Amino acid sequence: MINEALSQLEQLTQQFILRLNETNYEEVEIFVEVRQMKVDQLVNALENSPMTEEQKMKLESILSYDALIDQRMQSLKQEAQNWLVQRNIAKSQRNAYESNYTPDSFLMDRRK
Repeated sequence: MINEALSQLEQLTQQFILRLNETNYEEVEIFVEVRQMKVDQLVNALENSPMTEEQKMKLESILSYDALIDQRMQSLKQEAQNWLVQRNIAKSQRNAYESNYTPDSFLMDRRK
């Protein structure tokens, strides 16, 4: 059971890493959700028996990709922040040029 969970986790991680630079935030989100399910399966399997040294090494190998995955997630986060900033700038510029008057209103001048 542990070997099966580790193999599935390893396969999932390697497939994701192969496409890492092309992934969008939705694909990262799906990967994280599926990976969490695989990790939960591994945790359940570990309740029945401990890991061997070989299994521990395999898990460490899988976890060695976490820095790359985290880097991609941070990159996507920065892209989203930049997009929001640009959107807000465009919105404020657009609002500056739009008139804030009511079309049916009257302008009254008073003579002194």
